[in-house]
Amino acid sequence: MTKQEVMRQVRQAKSAHIRWRAYAQAMVAGLDVEDEHAPIHHKECSFGKWYYGDGARTFGHWLIYKDIEDSHELLHALYKKIYEACKAGKTRQAQQLTEQLIGISRTLLDAIGLLEEEIRETEEELF
Repeated sequence: MTKQEVMRQVRQAKSAHIRWRAYAQAMVAGLDVEDEHAPIHHKECSFGKWYYGDGARTFGHWLIYKDIEDSHELLHALYKKIYEACKAGKTRQAQQLTEQLIGISRTLLDAIGLLEEEIRETEEELF
C-alpha cells in the first residue's frame, strides 16, 4: 500500500466519523435515523470498522494510532446514553449530552489529524 492510499483510507474514516456524528445530531433533533446509520457500538460504525480492521493492520503499532481508541470508545458510550434518552422521550437530556458528544468528537478529530501529520512525515517506503 502506498502512502497516498493510506492517507486516503484515513480521510475516508474521518469522513465516516463526521457522517456518523451528523446522524446522531439529526436523531437528537427529532429526525428518524435508522440504527445502521448511527450504530451504538464502537466497532460497528464505519470508522470503528476501519479502526479495528485496515487501520489496525497498518498502524496498530503506532502509539499515536492507539491514542485514538479511548476517545472513540468514550464517544460511543456517551452516544448510547443519548440514544436511550431519545428513545425515552428525554429530548432535553439528549441535547445536553450531545454537547459533550461534539466535544469528544472534536478530540477524536484532532487525534486523527495528528495521525495524518505523522503519515505525511513518514517515509514513503515504510508503507
